[in-house]
Amino acid sequence: MKSKVVWLMAIALLSTSVSLAGDNDEKREKSRKMVAQTIEDLYKLEPTAKAAVQQSAGYAVFNNMGAHVLLLSTARGTGVAVNSKSKQEPL
Repeated sequence: MKSKVVWLMAIALLSTSVSLAGDNDEKREKSRKMVAQTIEDLYKLEPTAKAAVQQSAGYAVFNNMGAHVLLLSTARGTGVAVNSKSKQEPL
């Protein structure tokens, strides 16, 4: 009986973690906003990071979302890589 409850909880958790964000363009825009906010926060906390990022070949920002229930662990996230020189995202 306990194992059934654990499995039902795990299934419920996994089903609620399914993204309802919509199409890919919406997901990309949401990721870009997350990147812009993260970079802005980084520069506020560590102003010298701006020069390091500008001198680098590129940078990447990732958002890792996960859940842990007993022995079940899920993880998913999104991220964006940016070429520092062209300011473009490689495909």
